[in-house]
Amino acid sequence: MFRSTSWRIFVISGIFFAITIIPFSLFLANRFSHFAYSQMGTFNQDRIDEMAERVEYILDKLKWYSLTMYEDHSVQNWMYASSENLLQNANTMGVLSKYLSHEPYIESAYLFSIRKREVIDSEVGLLTFEEFADQTMLQRIERTPGTYLRYFDHQIGNNSYLALQLPSTPVQKNRDGYLVVLFDKKELQKHLISGDGRADTLLSIVDNRGRLILGDWDKRLDETIDYMQTGLMQGSFELNNTGEKAFVNYTRLESLGWTIISVTEMKQFREQAGAFQTVIIVCSFLLLVALLLVAYWNSRRFVGPFRRLADQLQRKLGVRGENDYGVIEQGFVMLRDHYPLIKTEYLRQWLLQGRLTEGARAAIVRESCLLDYEWLRLAVIKIDSYYEMSEQYDFVSRKLLKYAIGNIAEELLGLPERPIEVVDFGTDHLVVLVGAAISSPDPELTKELKELSRQITRYVKLDVTIAESSARRVHDDLRKVYDDMIELTLFKFVSGNDKIYVEQDFEQYADLQAPIDSAVHDSLIQTIRSGNEEKVLALLDELFARLQTMNYTECQFQLKLLLFAIVKSFSKMTSIQSVGGIERHLRQFATLTEVRKWLKEETGRIIRLLNDQKGFNRKEKLIGEIMGYVRYHTHDPMLSVDEIADHIALSPKYVRQLFHDHYGMPLSNFILNERLGKVKELLEQTNMQVSEIAEQSGFQSKSHFFTAFKKATGMTPNQYRDSKAGEQKDRTRPVAGNSAN
Repeated sequence: MFRSTSWRIFVISGIFFAITIIPFSLFLANRFSHFAYSQMGTFNQDRIDEMAERVEYILDKLKWYSLTMYEDHSVQNWMYASSENLLQNANTMGVLSKYLSHEPYIESAYLFSIRKREVIDSEVGLLTFEEFADQTMLQRIERTPGTYLRYFDHQIGNNSYLALQLPSTPVQKNRDGYLVVLFDKKELQKHLISGDGRADTLLSIVDNRGRLILGDWDKRLDETIDYMQTGLMQGSFELNNTGEKAFVNYTRLESLGWTIISVTEMKQFREQAGAFQTVIIVCSFLLLVALLLVAYWNSRRFVGPFRRLADQLQRKLGVRGENDYGVIEQGFVMLRDHYPLIKTEYLRQWLLQGRLTEGARAAIVRESCLLDYEWLRLAVIKIDSYYEMSEQYDFVSRKLLKYAIGNIAEELLGLPERPIEVVDFGTDHLVVLVGAAISSPDPELTKELKELSRQITRYVKLDVTIAESSARRVHDDLRKVYDDMIELTLFKFVSGNDKIYVEQDFEQYADLQAPIDSAVHDSLIQTIRSGNEEKVLALLDELFARLQTMNYTECQFQLKLLLFAIVKSFSKMTSIQSVGGIERHLRQFATLTEVRKWLKEETGRIIRLLNDQKGFNRKEKLIGEIMGYVRYHTHDPMLSVDEIADHIALSPKYVRQLFHDHYGMPLSNFILNERLGKVKELLEQTNMQVSEIAEQSGFQSKSHFFTAFKKATGMTPNQYRDSKAGEQKDRTRPVAGNSAN
């Protein structure tokens, strides 16, 4: 065997490889272990120093971002406003939502108005101080002055947030409004003090009192805080915890008064270092075996790559063939069949990103001749009744319907000299990309789009709106064109025109009228109450004429305000059961004309119901409405006879006389009795504090509350609660005879 040249070369090569690789691998593993151990402290210190810079930079950025939010013109106007303004509330809510959507670290925000005693919760909306759920924050705002631009920990239930109060400045103490920003600790922790998935390292941020701000807490952190030297900005030491050593590195954040602490266990490091040594040795032996096999099977080195490729295709794709070349051939056929799906995904990315990457260009060119043309047109096909279709059909059925629409589009619009591609975005529309050799208008394409709309209605039984763009070069920003076409399809709701919308239609909405004032809504409500149906219809015609001059977004907003005013005033008479159902109700209308027709019928029905009520004991119904309004607004400290009279469209004097004649007592006494009844109910059934019960029952001051309650019951609130608790125990205590039995 050793006389053979191949075997002799194999043996000599094996001995050489073994003498070279084995000692070198052992030496390399040993040196690596010593070097890693000596550099661990330096590496950890550099890491948390870098982390400290990142923490200070991001928190400073969030601080100034919050200041920008606070100093916004709309936010300031809302804070200092002294009266309720629905449009201003909605505008401020929109501004707040815009700021929050641009910063992922912000979980939510509160905007307080001390003058109006109102708060805008970014997650809930406009609330009064009594309705506001986070009473702890409200008490901090009202009673405890904050520290100037300092973060603090805030608990809401079981959730903990990092909070920032603005403008907590010692220069100006009296403020009419405050902004409180709540930051998501999980997001901050993930981006600020990420441990890169290392289980042996504890990363935490604590304040100057040793309280945890971000990160995890365990017993090692308690010992670490005790050993840190207060005068040093950074440092490191070894911590011996029950016989197990750990590296500790810390850096202080001077501007925040916090400290970043890193605790790394040595046990896991030694285990990892030993495991790495084992890996090096095993890999060295594997390398040795591989080199020996390469030396012996040198004649097969050209076949090896094909064998490995065939194995991968069989294992990952399940490809079968008579030999390696057959497997590879079948694998390429299978990959080629996936190209249409890849092409569609690249087209979707092109429209969303606006620009075409090299990889996307190569994939599209391979499957389509669209890029052979210099110019492109975009056509958006929007399904009008998509929300109704979503309730009737499941995801697969909706996919098939849109697939049918795409097939009709390809059959009608596709020509050899005019290639098209249909892209489904998974929502209520499809996009058709049309190739063009020249940039001049294409009247034939517009005619074919009209025919496409008719055929979709005929065969798929769906109404659609189509918008067509002018020609664009393939390297232009298509995202803006795509957004404009989506906006164009929404014009059908306002105008009601069933046509192919083009970019020139934007000019119709260039000069918008001023928003509709709330006085118009009040006038409409009063006219409905008066029963003048002819005047109501005239007011609706005038109002909808103004809505037709607005774009889709502004029109929808004004419609929601109008319906909100009607539902609020006639909650028991409207077909919309709640304020939350307004947006859902509007989705069923495809055009503004349909909304106007429905609203005329709705107001007519309300007027008839009001007339019916006037014919059957109107005084008793008015008394019932007064009592219902009082009971529903018992918690409101500003509830008055004037407000009740305004609600039912009568004079305050008549309301007082009507109630006194019917019940033999002043209306103000009835309001006080209802509030005292609410107090007794809360004292008996809840553990709320007496001050909170007074606020929820509508008393403006504690002195008035205690005086009225003592006069009515002869007891203080706490004495009343204790007496009722004693009565409850007496009723539930078993009788002696029954117990014996």
